[in-house]
Amino acid sequence: MPIEKIKEAFKDSDVQEISLRDLIIDLDHFEIARRLHELNREQKVQIFHLLESDEKRQELLYETDMDSRLEIQETLDRDYLAALLDSMPEDEATDIIQEHPDATQAELLSKMEVQDAEVIKDLIRYEEETAGGLMTPDFNKIHCDSRAGDIFTKIRRESNKETIPYYYVVNEMDQLVGFFKLRDLLNIQTSAMAKEFTRSETPKVHLNDPCEKVAQIMGQEHLSSLPVVDDDNVIQGIITFDDVIRSMQDSASEDIYTMVGTAKVDPFAKKISNKIIARAPWLFTTFIGGLVSAWVLESYQTTLADFAAVIFFIPFVIGLAGNVGIQGATVIVRGLATGDIQKDNLATVVKSELSVGVLNGVIFGLLCGGLVYLASESILHTNPVLGLVVGTGIVLAVSVASLMGSLAPILFINLDIDPAISTGPMITVINDILGLAIYLTTAAYFFSSL
Repeated sequence: MPIEKIKEAFKDSDVQEISLRDLIIDLDHFEIARRLHELNREQKVQIFHLLESDEKRQELLYETDMDSRLEIQETLDRDYLAALLDSMPEDEATDIIQEHPDATQAELLSKMEVQDAEVIKDLIRYEEETAGGLMTPDFNKIHCDSRAGDIFTKIRRESNKETIPYYYVVNEMDQLVGFFKLRDLLNIQTSAMAKEFTRSETPKVHLNDPCEKVAQIMGQEHLSSLPVVDDDNVIQGIITFDDVIRSMQDSASEDIYTMVGTAKVDPFAKKISNKIIARAPWLFTTFIGGLVSAWVLESYQTTLADFAAVIFFIPFVIGLAGNVGIQGATVIVRGLATGDIQKDNLATVVKSELSVGVLNGVIFGLLCGGLVYLASESILHTNPVLGLVVGTGIVLAVSVASLMGSLAPILFINLDIDPAISTGPMITVINDILGLAIYLTTAAYFFSSL
């Protein structure tokens, strides 16, 4: 692995800088960027400066983790950093600039070319995971009255320039009329106007549409780019598939880390102290949940003292209820993220997940309750009513957990909170407490009637 070779080189005190430079130049800088967090700050900065071109420095800076990126930028002269960002694609430069405080953003923008700075200022206004935040302002814009021959001549003149194979046709007010592909030009007369061969059914997204919607439309329409329009249907830029893939990967990683209560950014790239700060609140939630569970157990100590066999099945009831709740929440969260769940089918999906949860509760309640009933006297040496307690407790606890798991993501979305948190430690702890309380309440009710 490239990073392993670099580590070995840094350990060898006899290695000259020129040898280290040759090693880094020969290695894949994208792979170095991916593993850069494994090195210390001084080594990161040294690698950055040993790269052979500013283009590779830009790519390493953009592709590496945020902590490493900020550490490198802190050591750079502001004029050089501004020049480096100035020559990057505007959407990538915007992503990097957004990570800085407002004062640093203003300083960097003031040192950049006016035109580029204005473009980046416009892009910064939008949330990072929206169409506006993902779009690039560089795209092929064609006026509807342009002739095919003139368009083709322009394309040939710019043949050395990397362009998207889609051409977006606008009217005199820059409103999106449609689009055409490069091959469409080959089948028409040179005198034909753009509006005559434009595809009017144009998939598009709004500036504030989330990344998930962009990915969904792009996948459905099999397009490698999508136009982004404002409320007046004026085209503002385009989103390419590589930007969507990157954003979706980041979003998926964030959701996974949030689900397990670690952090919203790559934990492999964080310092130990930052990891502790990120995870401690979630562990504290578990600690509080443990105290509440202890209080619930204390409230039913009489029942537990008289019928100690009830304790044996607490882990089973809580574990089963917790898993069912997490299953329902995960399905809802994933469906919302991919766009498979929309407003028109949301109620149907929730009802389906709730039905599955309840039926699973009934199945395992009858199974476990029946087994406990049969074994209560011969093996457990307790009242057969315990089987009824365990079975009923499982059905009720699993049903409530299923309801919680299905509705929690929707509740969090309405509160503008990341729905991924609904599968995290907080909901898990709540499900555990509710499952324990329901099971012990059921036990107290049945045993009190004996």
